[in-house]
Amino acid sequence: MEKNGTGKISAWLPVLFWMAVIFGLSAMEGHDIRPFDLFYFIERKAFHVIEYFILGVLAYRAFSQNISLKRALLFSSVLTLLYAASDEWHQTFVFGRTGTPRDVAIDAFGIFLAAFFILKYKQWKEKKQESN
Repeated sequence: MEKNGTGKISAWLPVLFWMAVIFGLSAMEGHDIRPFDLFYFIERKAFHVIEYFILGVLAYRAFSQNISLKRALLFSSVLTLLYAASDEWHQTFVFGRTGTPRDVAIDAFGIFLAAFFILKYKQWKEKKQESN
């Protein structure tokens, strides 16, 4: 980490960029007038999981610069979940869009997967180092 703070800034830039991407996607007007389509529904909800998985990993990366693994996972998960809730609230102001607690729960699943992936990756990395 650089002493002048640019290391901290560069760790947070991807988080802020990805939040802006999510915000931009949420700000798009909804025009979906097609009848219920299961594949389309699953595809949209899978995208929720993926976008919040990515945000969870990026937030963890930023927090882990100067705190422990457990705290970084906790803080990144809470930040990401709060952002998911605020994003759903934001969608209530966008024409043709709705914000639902169900979508926050789906986002939370992506956050959970990110934390699980990070923990498993860290365990794998430790085992690999121990065997060397």
